[in-house]
Amino acid sequence: MQVFEFILDKLEIFEKMYDVIRLVDPARKKVLDLKGHQLFEADIPCYKLWKERQLCENCISIRAFIENDTIYRLDYKDDRIYIFTAIPVVVEQKRVVVEILKEATNSLVMGVGEGVRGAEIFTMIEDMNRIAVTDHLTELYNRRYIDERLPVDILNASEKKEPLSIILADLDFFKDINDTYGHITGDEVLKEIAKELKGHIREGKDWVARYGGEEFLICLANTDIEAAKKMAEKIRSNIEQNELIVNGKEIHLTCSLGVHMICGETDDMNFDQAIELVDKQLYQAKKSGRNIVK
Repeated sequence: MQVFEFILDKLEIFEKMYDVIRLVDPARKKVLDLKGHQLFEADIPCYKLWKERQLCENCISIRAFIENDTIYRLDYKDDRIYIFTAIPVVVEQKRVVVEILKEATNSLVMGVGEGVRGAEIFTMIEDMNRIAVTDHLTELYNRRYIDERLPVDILNASEKKEPLSIILADLDFFKDINDTYGHITGDEVLKEIAKELKGHIREGKDWVARYGGEEFLICLANTDIEAAKKMAEKIRSNIEQNELIVNGKEIHLTCSLGVHMICGETDDMNFDQAIELVDKQLYQAKKSGRNIVK
C-alpha cells in the first residue's frame, strides 16, 4: 500500500510538469495504471499511446528496464522538440517503467551559441540520437540499438503475424588476425566485413548491428527460416571466397553464423530468449568446425 501511495504521489507531481505520464511494463508490453491502490492492466498495448499500432524504433523504456537506469531521449517531430524520460521503479518486487513526455519547443535552452537557427538545432538533435546508436568503428548500429530495436521488431512481428529472423555472425579466429597483423589492420577488416553485411540487407526493412567484438547481428523483417539461412549461406560463401586486401596485406577470412526465426504467431518470445536461441545456433556452428551456417 505504501509503495502504491508513493508512486501515486510522485505521478501527481509529474502531472504539473509533463504532458503525458504512463506506467509501462516493457517485458509484457502493457500499459499499467494505478487504480484503487492496485496495479490495473490496461486493455491496450503500450505502444498505442504514441501512434496507433506502431512503435518507436528505439524504445527507451525497454533500455531503462534492461539497464535499470533512467534514460532520456531528445527528439523532434513537425518542428516541435520533445523530451522523453523513462524511469525504472519496483512495484511488488517487479520492475516497471514510468514514462513521461514533455513538449519543450519553447522552454528548452541549449547552449549552442548565438546565431544558431532552429533547423540547425533539429539537425543537432538528430545527429546526437544517431551517434548514440552507432558503432564508431564500423558505422553499423551498436549494441544499444539492438537492445532498443529488437524487442520492438519482435512485438511488431507478433502483431502482424509475420516471421522475423535474426542472424548472429562471428568471424572465425579473428584474434589471430589481430595478433599477426595488429589491431589497426584488424579494425580495417571489421570495416570491410561491415560493408559486406550491409550489402545483403533490404534498406528500410532490415538492419545490421555490431553485437560486440567480431560478432554481428542481422535482423530480417518478414523473413522465414529458409530465406534467412539462404542469406546467411551467401554471406558465409562471400566472406570465404573474397580475399581482403588491407594495408597491403592479403587476408583470408571465414565466418560462422547462427540463424533463428521468431515466429510471428506467438507472443511468448522475448528479447532475451531470441538472443539466447540464436547464440546457441552460433555455438553449434563453431562446435561443428566453423565456417558453416546453423
